[in-house]
Amino acid sequence: MEAGLSSPVPELEGRTVVVTGGGSGIGKGIAAALLEKGANVVVLEIEPANIKSATEELGGGDRIAWFEGSVSVAADVAAAFATAAERFGTVEHLVNNAGTASLSLVEHTSEEDWDLIVDTLLKGTFLCTRAFARQLPDDGEPRSIVNISSLNAIAATDGLGHYCAAKAGVMQFTQTCAGELGRRGVRVNAIGPGTVDTPLGAGFTVGQIGQEFLDRTLVEKRHQDPSDIADVALFLMSRAAQRITGHFIPVDGGQHVRGLHSYWDVALEQGLVERPT
Repeated sequence: MEAGLSSPVPELEGRTVVVTGGGSGIGKGIAAALLEKGANVVVLEIEPANIKSATEELGGGDRIAWFEGSVSVAADVAAAFATAAERFGTVEHLVNNAGTASLSLVEHTSEEDWDLIVDTLLKGTFLCTRAFARQLPDDGEPRSIVNISSLNAIAATDGLGHYCAAKAGVMQFTQTCAGELGRRGVRVNAIGPGTVDTPLGAGFTVGQIGQEFLDRTLVEKRHQDPSDIADVALFLMSRAAQRITGHFIPVDGGQHVRGLHSYWDVALEQGLVERPT
């Protein structure tokens, strides 16, 4: 698959990066870009099928390690970082990407769905960030965290109350961690993708939902590709971004300028959801 950043990022050569949810979509795109730039990559991925297919697609040889587990389970996160330490040593960069989504109005959202979304997106970001911080040596060397938030962190829409809340939490958590971890030489930033052509985003990149998103895009009338997000992630890990921390950066072609429509209404019109009785 096409990786990110055509220009060289020499400081990633030999660096170790943990990528969560790197078996598909944005995470896989970031992992591919990192491998292309010579980094060592440890992927924490919950789906065995994703690990199998991504292993065949990405290659990477002895520069990539896979750990099957959940970002919302502290023991899995600790074990993934232990794997990284055993294989490659200190983790210099962390990409909190693992995610999931569902569509429901607040009044019909089950507690189970709320917990799944919030635990995966927000708790998972916390657990992985904590594990990253705990393994850092006190040497002041420059390191970084890139959190994959969402355009929905700043642009709410009907049907994604749990998702919007969790992604907004990731955005605010990013700022807190930038302040705390900056004392130890760690920069922390968040990317807010708009619609991305991935398995998770498939329902929002086709049909009327997809067209309405494109209508709100100011440049290059297309949805983002994972490599678009990977470009920005690699930039944020590089020395070129050494003065950038605590920021939320929309990567959406300008969709945030014009706001969002109601996902729920459009999904209802397309028969993707049923009207509650």
